[in-house]
Amino acid sequence: MAYPGIKVRALQAFVAVYEEQSFSRAAERENTTQSGMSTQVKGLELTLGTPLLIRERKKFMLTPEGEVIYREAQGILRSLMATEQAVREMQGSVGGVVRFGMIPSLTRSVLIPALAQFKDEFPNVELSLLEEYSYSLMRRVLDGELDFAVVPSTELPAGLTGKFVGRDREMLISSAARPSKTAHLKAVPLSALSGARLIVPSRLNVRRNHFDMLFNNHGIKLGETLEMDGMLATLEMVAATDWVAILPSAICYSDKDGSIRRLNPIEDPPISLDYVLVEKAQAAPPRAARLLANCLTHHITDILADWSDKFDIENPER
Repeated sequence: MAYPGIKVRALQAFVAVYEEQSFSRAAERENTTQSGMSTQVKGLELTLGTPLLIRERKKFMLTPEGEVIYREAQGILRSLMATEQAVREMQGSVGGVVRFGMIPSLTRSVLIPALAQFKDEFPNVELSLLEEYSYSLMRRVLDGELDFAVVPSTELPAGLTGKFVGRDREMLISSAARPSKTAHLKAVPLSALSGARLIVPSRLNVRRNHFDMLFNNHGIKLGETLEMDGMLATLEMVAATDWVAILPSAICYSDKDGSIRRLNPIEDPPISLDYVLVEKAQAAPPRAARLLANCLTHHITDILADWSDKFDIENPER
C-alpha cells in the first residue's frame, strides 16, 4: 500500500526555506522555482494539518510542530542521501576530491601525520584544505564549499550538525628564555596572568569573549594586550619577546620539550576547549570525506591523550 503522507520533496523544500530564510534562495538551492517551493511547503502543512513556518519581523520562525518536523527532516534526508551514496560507492574505489577546513590550532600538530597516513591508504583521493577560523569555516560548510570542518565547539548555525571530537586544555605560552619560577609543563593559576603582556585573539575569534569573561570574573588585570589572530605569528612573537599568550595544547605539541617555548597548563580555573566536526545536516559527505574525517579525529584524540599524560596538574610549582 502506498504511503499517502509526507513527501521527501516537501521536506526538502521546508528545510531549505527555513535555512535560507527565503523562498527565492531556497528555490535556487534546490534548483526549482519559487512557486514550486511555496506549493511544497503549503502541501506539507496541509498534510500535517498545522502551520510549520510563521513570519515574524521579516524572519521565518518555526512553530512547535515545525521544530519537530525540522529536526526529524534533517535526519531523514541525511539518511536517504547516505543510503544512495553508499550504494553508488560500492561500485568503485575510494577517490575524488575532499575539501575540508581546520582551525590553525590543529593544522600545526595534526595535519602532517594524519595526511601521511591517509594518502598512504587512499592515494587516489585529492585533498584541498582551507585553514581559517570557526565562523568562516562553518559558513563554507553550510554553503557546500567544504565537505566538513573541525572547529571549536560553539552554537551551530541552522543546517549544520556537530560531532564531538575531543577536549583540549588552554596553556600559558612564554619564551623559554624568559625567567620564571614555574617549570615547563607545571600548572599555573589564572592569577599568574596579572600584569602580563598578553597576546589575545581578536573579538572575531570565539575564544576571545571567553577569555574576557574569565579575566573580568576573576579580577585579572593585564599589563598590556596585543590583538593577533595569526597563531603561528603569535608563537614566533612569544619565542622572541617577553609577550605571553594563551593557546590550546594541540598547537603547542611541537614545543613539548620546552627548548624554545615554556608551556604551562592553566588551572584555578582550568580553561578547556572542545573540538567538533561539523557537516551539513542535509547532505551526506562522500566516502572519502568520511574516511579523512575519521583519520583526523583519530590523530587529534591521540595528541590530546598524549598531552594529558604530560600535564602535572596535581602538584604545580608556584
